Amino acid sequence: MKTNSNDNDSVLIERVKNGDKGAFNFLVNKYYPRVYASLFSYTKSKEDSEDLAQQTFLKVWQQIESFRGDSAFFTWIYRIAINLAKNHFVSSASKKQKVNTSIEHAEIEISSYENIEQILMHDQSMIQIKEFINNMPESLKTAFTLRESEGKSYEEISLITDTPIGTVRSRIFRARESIIDYMQKEIIENE
Repeated sequence: MKTNSNDNDSVLIERVKNGDKGAFNFLVNKYYPRVYASLFSYTKSKEDSEDLAQQTFLKVWQQIESFRGDSAFFTWIYRIAINLAKNHFVSSASKKQKVNTSIEHAEIEISSYENIEQILMHDQSMIQIKEFINNMPESLKTAFTLRESEGKSYEEISLITDTPIGTVRSRIFRARESIIDYMQKEIIENE
């Protein structure tokens, strides 16, 4: 069944390369939900994910001629999406920390000041950890996010990032190690 899907994609891709917008719309409808979900798990923002997904498919349309079929079509699209997401976060506009402080989403039992203080300390620690992850080198952040947030296998991450599997394992290990070191030095010692 998987081969059949790839065969269908090949036919559609050839039609898109010949300017067939209907075939392109079919591919967008087929892959948009997966691209959006992947971007959302990377950005944690509905608006950013929608913008980046649209930019991804615009880039796919513009660069369809460069798709050689060396990897699955979705893998190629995914690489474009993740690269756009990386570039988005590097830009100065995206450096602002996005924290949802809406009281409607907080499920807090206010029973004592001590309980509130513990909750605030935990929330602050989580914000610090997320900030630390966002500031890690892109290669570590990407491998870690794909593994931990999206549940991708080492093989999938290797294909997506076009990196040998051993390097992927090493990056994920180093990212985890860095996070644990950070937590021990900055968060636990300061409490």
